[in-house]
Amino acid sequence: MRSPADRDQPAACHDVGRVRLVLWLATPFFTGAAIMAQELVALRLFAPYFGYSTYVWGSMISVAMVALAVGYAAGGWVSDRSQTDLPLYGMVLASAGYQLAVLFTVRPVLGFLAHRGDFTGVALASLLIFAPPMTALATACPFLIRLLAHSGRVGSAAGKIYAISTIGGIAGILATSFLLVPRLGTQRTLEVISVLSALIGVAGLARRSFSTWCALGLIVVMLRFVPEASWPRSTLWVAESPYNLVRVVRNGKWVILKLNDEGGVHTIRDERTGWTGHYYDDFALGPLLVPTRSLLVLGMGGGGSIAAARVTAPNIDIDAVEIDPKVVEATTRFFGLNPHDGKLRVYVADARPWLAGGREKYDLVHVDLYQGGPYIPFYLVTVEFFEAVRARMSPDGLLMMNLFDMSPKRELLVSTVATLQSVFPAVMVLSAGYGNRVLLAFPKHASAASIRARLSRYEGDEAIKRLARRAEAQVADFEVPAGTTVFTDDFAPVEEMTRRMLNRN
Repeated sequence: MRSPADRDQPAACHDVGRVRLVLWLATPFFTGAAIMAQELVALRLFAPYFGYSTYVWGSMISVAMVALAVGYAAGGWVSDRSQTDLPLYGMVLASAGYQLAVLFTVRPVLGFLAHRGDFTGVALASLLIFAPPMTALATACPFLIRLLAHSGRVGSAAGKIYAISTIGGIAGILATSFLLVPRLGTQRTLEVISVLSALIGVAGLARRSFSTWCALGLIVVMLRFVPEASWPRSTLWVAESPYNLVRVVRNGKWVILKLNDEGGVHTIRDERTGWTGHYYDDFALGPLLVPTRSLLVLGMGGGGSIAAARVTAPNIDIDAVEIDPKVVEATTRFFGLNPHDGKLRVYVADARPWLAGGREKYDLVHVDLYQGGPYIPFYLVTVEFFEAVRARMSPDGLLMMNLFDMSPKRELLVSTVATLQSVFPAVMVLSAGYGNRVLLAFPKHASAASIRARLSRYEGDEAIKRLARRAEAQVADFEVPAGTTVFTDDFAPVEEMTRRMLNRN
């Protein structure tokens, strides 16, 4: 005898064909994959407009979670009022159509919202671009639980559907991270997700109407007319990697490397002279301050600090560490890096694990580690990180670090100096303009007066001499107020300080 709950189930749940059952079990896999793929692509899509910080992640994921919650609730409500799976696959197909429409409008929308900040702007962008299709796709799980739940087996059906959806999400994350974005780019990945959603919807509606196939055909045809991602005419080269959107642009005599953030500059070079006119040039002073036979560069970027150091130490042996292979390619193609240079070895790796994997000592270390915007990854500015750097330095060596802080309170600068002072006995600050400072840290005791004396003795190349005289006038010891936060792996509010600095400016 059938229970009242069992009698309420659609007839299809008790006598569903094998093909239909396979479709119902495949649907949560592919909708879960599409949802997670959209979440990953969203961060890459937003990066040139809002930056690449945990605040962008947090704002986007919060909206995505709201969309999922609404989708789950809506899916349950609709499924209780339907005797077939037609509404479910109709919503999935509608999601594909919305994703297609977004492809035609996404960049103007992001450009309009770009200056509304990493919460308001990102939240609005997520609501407009990703929340509607995510909500539609999220209806699948509760709807399918209703279709598959026989009397007394609701828990089993729910567990099965959510397990399949989770596995699909994992597949979506891995495919997007390791295959789609690195090989196809952001826009093509969005197109793939749209087609995947359309295929799911069409598979569920195929027996219902010929117009369903027409809808799929229309989506595929319209993809051919989606406008390509456009960049200013000054753009020389664009590439996407697992880490960054990498762009090289020309502005008059300058060639500029940009990572993610349109407003950021990660390397700038005068094509005629090789100089930058910015803090990168100050790295040429390192060989004037300590005997230098070997150099370690953590965060190679476009090689600005390498070019500067070679002016004063042309025969120096250099190991450079850069996490992004596309940045290395850009540097080779546009910034004068010679891949066959016998004095230069480039390692594609994360700086901190790389430090832990070797024992070679270096006389000079350059640190310029920004993650595609004004944010330093927190684990690359802590006591533990600087201890790892010092362990790879010679006793008479020098650490030179770029730091950007344009806030009135300079709290990021103060905390970074305090952190360095907990590892190095002598730390000085050289103002480089535009909010940049070059921090000087010595494994042995030294004073600003002794550094000024070394700089004053230089009488060689006129360009270097001008740099030395400016540095001589500006280098200074730095007094850290009592109670200053020292960054550790356990507590390093680097992003919070950076965000306050950006909001004030």
